[in-house]
Amino acid sequence: MNPNYSFFSWVRSTISWFLVGLVTIVLFVPIFITFCILSVFDRDQTRLHPLISFWAKSILAVCPLMRVHFEGREHLKPGTTYVLVANHQSIADIIAVLHLRLPFKFIAKSDLFWIPFFGWALSLAGYIPLTRGDQKSGRETIQKAMGYLKRGVSVLLFPEGTRSRNGEIHAFKVGAFKLATELGLPVVPLVIQGTRDLIPKGTLLINHRIEVTVRIGTPHPPPSNDSASIEAFCQKVRSEMIFSLNEMRSQEEVVLQTKRAEIALT
Repeated sequence: MNPNYSFFSWVRSTISWFLVGLVTIVLFVPIFITFCILSVFDRDQTRLHPLISFWAKSILAVCPLMRVHFEGREHLKPGTTYVLVANHQSIADIIAVLHLRLPFKFIAKSDLFWIPFFGWALSLAGYIPLTRGDQKSGRETIQKAMGYLKRGVSVLLFPEGTRSRNGEIHAFKVGAFKLATELGLPVVPLVIQGTRDLIPKGTLLINHRIEVTVRIGTPHPPPSNDSASIEAFCQKVRSEMIFSLNEMRSQEEVVLQTKRAEIALT
């Protein structure tokens, strides 16, 4: 047993993952039925998104260890196609972003697609698997993402490529920004704060109940299609996301200090 975690943490985590699995198994049935009905009419399974979003919300309903708040929803306009880029703190990031009303596809490591019921649902919904370190898989992933974007379906990517161990935003890969530039689509940054405090990288143990904020930035029009411009565009978006993340943390600290002061006065 990891000495950094109490026995209660292990019990809480076991119960929580059991509930997550139970909800996933129960909701897989309507997801599968809906897929069978809609697959003839909806090639990209965008109409499955409300059901997948309901799955994410149901997990937090039966296992209320995370409450998700959104800022900047008004920046996403219905009927517009976006390349969404988000920082990656935890496996809980997916649960958070699936609360978005905007139908989108996301890229996730291929191992997740092998998990019974959960991975099957990801496949049915048309999400995109990626095998890290496999160049062929990387090319196929980009082609699938490009196909969705050309057909008007937004795609979410984590340009860091992996979860951050310390919660900071690390170097970005330029793939998402190349896609946006080639297709002339706006890039929208999503800054996620809080999920690392629930499930840090390197463990499946679940910490105490947390508040998660997803801040939706303003859409950035793509630059001219040359390497230097794309790299500068990538760095500009990353810098904006770092600033936004630091601002969100500062605001959280102010709220925390205010609560402490109120408690001290009672």
